[in-house]
Amino acid sequence: MAEKTTKSTAKKSSTKPKSTGKRLSVTIDPDTMAQLNEYLAQFGYSKDEFVKKAILEKISRDKISLMIDDMIR
Repeated sequence: MAEKTTKSTAKKSSTKPKSTGKRLSVTIDPDTMAQLNEYLAQFGYSKDEFVKKAILEKISRDKISLMIDDMIR
C-alpha cells in the first residue's frame, strides 16, 4: 500500500537543509566602510571572503606571537 502524502509531510521533505554556518553582524563607521569597499573592488574579494580570511589571518598571527613570547621567557 502506498504511503499517504499530506501537506505537512510534503512540506517537510521539500525544505532545504539549514546552513551549518553562523552569522556575524558588524557595525563599521563610514570611512572604514569606504576603505573596505575600495579594497574589495581593487582585489576582487567579496565581503564574506575578506572577513573570513581576515579572521583566520589574525588568529594565526596571534598564535605565532604567543609562541614567540613563550620562547623568549
